[in-house]
Amino acid sequence: MRIWVASLIFYGSVFAICELLRFLVVTSFDNPKRLSALLILEFIGTLQICVPMFDVGTILENYGLLGVFIEITVIELANCYFQRDAVAHPCPLVTNCYRKSKAIRRGIYVFFVQLAAAYLSYFVARLFWSFGVHPVHLELLDQDSCTSDLTVAITTGCIIEGAATFLAKWFEKFVDERYDGDTKLCSVANCVFSGLLCAVGINYTGMYANPIVAWACTFNCLGVSHAGHLFVYWLSPLIAWYFAEIVFGAEDVIEEEEAVEPAKDAKKTD
Repeated sequence: MRIWVASLIFYGSVFAICELLRFLVVTSFDNPKRLSALLILEFIGTLQICVPMFDVGTILENYGLLGVFIEITVIELANCYFQRDAVAHPCPLVTNCYRKSKAIRRGIYVFFVQLAAAYLSYFVARLFWSFGVHPVHLELLDQDSCTSDLTVAITTGCIIEGAATFLAKWFEKFVDERYDGDTKLCSVANCVFSGLLCAVGINYTGMYANPIVAWACTFNCLGVSHAGHLFVYWLSPLIAWYFAEIVFGAEDVIEEEEAVEPAKDAKKTD
């Protein structure tokens, strides 16, 4: 079996399981908008974002930058269709809470759920590798340590990750205006651009542009200190996201707690 086929099986399994879990959550809760249901959906969505990223190194090693470009583009396209009811990204979460203080408590809940899902994503990936779909998966399973993807100075890494985050937001705004909000065209263009950004920067920082994914894949790995990881993969993208929202506009990703209170009260009176 070719490695790319094994990778497709890996991605397909992750997305299928996440879809099944979403279905179970939606059908199990009488009100899917309850905080408990939303947090579970956030957990599932973050898993879906993080788990496939453990395969990127394998694709890079065997198929080079073109393989990474195709892989990231395909994964992003799949996320456009399947990813929902989850933020799975700390940057919009933090800026949302900064703009609306009443959403802070809910934002903290979501953030810790993201951290938990990112931490467990590694074990989910290892579970799949243990099935031995391809010999390379067994090799990954035998690895007892990891190394950081940061191959440049911390300052340079901060610039690269921050610039990538800002450019992604700029391109999102650009294609939205260029294609008059055509959802399908904008999604395809954004996914291709994400794949291009990742291919360009992966040999320098890993090009995560999402702190929760970087934390899942590289935190506590050899080659960079915890402080260096914080600056490159958390602080830099967060600052870039903040300024991008100032320039290009912002969207709310979580509701203020008071916004859901009337619904609770109405339910009690029924």
